[in-house]
Amino acid sequence: MKLRLLILLMLALPWALRAQAPADATVPPAPATETAEAAITAEAPAGVAAGTATTLASEAVAPGDDAAAPEAAPGPSLGELFKSAGPLMWPILLCSVIMVAFILERAVSLRQDYIFPEKLRAGLMKLAREGDVAKAMELCESNRSPFARLMLASLQRAGHDGFEMEAALEEAGARVLYDLRRNCKVLAVVADIAPLLGLMGTVTGMIKAFDVVARSGALGRTELLAEGISEALLTTAFGLIVAVPAAVCYHIYRAKAENLLRLMEDAALDILAALRAARNGAAG
Repeated sequence: MKLRLLILLMLALPWALRAQAPADATVPPAPATETAEAAITAEAPAGVAAGTATTLASEAVAPGDDAAAPEAAPGPSLGELFKSAGPLMWPILLCSVIMVAFILERAVSLRQDYIFPEKLRAGLMKLAREGDVAKAMELCESNRSPFARLMLASLQRAGHDGFEMEAALEEAGARVLYDLRRNCKVLAVVADIAPLLGLMGTVTGMIKAFDVVARSGALGRTELLAEGISEALLTTAFGLIVAVPAAVCYHIYRAKAENLLRLMEDAALDILAALRAARNGAAG
C-alpha cells in the first residue's frame, strides 16, 4: 500500500511543478521598477552636469567683471579746490594770513620772561626791604616791561598811605590788562568773520548751482546738482578751518593775559608790603 502511494506522488509532482511555473512567471513587476530607476539615474547626471557648467560659467565671468571695473579717479588738489570754491576764498585766505600773524605775535609778546621778569621782581623786593623808593623807581623806569609800569604807578604814590598805593596798583593793572588783550581782539574778529564769509560763499554757490541746472534743463541729472553743491560747501569748510584755531587761540591768550596780571599784582602787593614794613621799622 505504501509503495503505491509513493509511486502516485512521484507521478503527480512533475504536473504540480508545471502548473506553478506559469503563475510565478506573471507575479513580479520588478522590470518596470528597475526601468524607471534606470531612467531617473540616467537623468540625474545630466542635471548635475548642467548645474556644474552654470557654476563654472559664473566663476569664469566674475574675474572678468573685477578686471573690467574702472579705477577710482584721484581727488582734486588743494589748489583746484581753492579755485573751484569761488572768489570769496580770497578774503578767507586773507583772514588765515592775519590769524597766523597775530597768533605768532601773541606767542612772542605774552612770554612770561618779558611780561614779568624775575630779575626785576627780585631787585624791587631788595630795594623795598631797604626802603629805597628812589632807586626802585629808577629801576622801573629803566625797564620797559608791563610789570615795571605796574610798579612805577604804585611807587609814585609811595608818599601816601597804603590804600592809595593799592588803588594806583589796580588802575595800572587795568591798563596793563587792556594792553595785553589788545591784539587778542583781532583773533576774535577773525573767528567771527571767517565762518560768515564761508556761509556767504556757500549761499552764492548754491544759487549758481541751481541756476545752472535750471538753465540746462537737466533737472533729472542729480550729478550736476551734486557737483555744484559740493563746490559751494567748500567755502564754509575753509571758513571753519580758519575760524576754529582763531577762536581757540583767542581764549588761550586771553586766559594767559589774566593769569600774568594776577601774578604781577600778587608780586606788587608783596613788594609794597615790604616797603611799608621797612618804613615802619625805620620810623620806629
